[in-house]
Amino acid sequence: MIPSALFTPAQQKLLGLLFVRVNEGFHLNEIMRQTGLGSASAQRELKRLHESGLIISERIGNVRQFRPNKDSPVYEELTSIVKKTFGLLSVLHSTLGPLRKSLNVAFVYGKTAREQEASADAVELLLIGENTTYGELLNRMPVAERLLRRKINPNLYSLPDFQRRVREQQGFILTMLEERKIFVLGDETDLDRIVQDAQAER
Repeated sequence: MIPSALFTPAQQKLLGLLFVRVNEGFHLNEIMRQTGLGSASAQRELKRLHESGLIISERIGNVRQFRPNKDSPVYEELTSIVKKTFGLLSVLHSTLGPLRKSLNVAFVYGKTAREQEASADAVELLLIGENTTYGELLNRMPVAERLLRRKINPNLYSLPDFQRRVREQQGFILTMLEERKIFVLGDETDLDRIVQDAQAER
């Protein structure tokens, strides 16, 4: 994958936040919360980016905020690279992060997973959760859609409903399970566990 060849996982998370939401500033605690990075890792990467001139910082009140340096000679190129490679994942992760306790797994599938940023088509997003409602989910989509400039089609299942569909071997579910997926929350192991638990109940 291109992102892994160019940037470490920590750099991907940080660049994906700062260089997608380019008009916002983030303080350290926000960056840690949005990216899942620890304090030491976040500070180390921020220092590197700051010293290289890729980001700037300013003190607002009692906190220091970081944002992209739009005067950097590589700002446009770096922003383009981020959005074309892992910007999609970063935006969705930031959008769904506050719902993490209610969601077991969330991933992009179908054409979106194959093409990522290369397409202007709607983002196909599947979510399996416990207590999350469509209303709560849809309230979070407009900001992500504006950032990505793409519509997001969320497909939300409760855990029991998804497992029932697995047991019934519904065509869409079986096809989706076989296709390439890009995980936003959870991973392949979490999804496999959900499927295996469903099959054990047959």
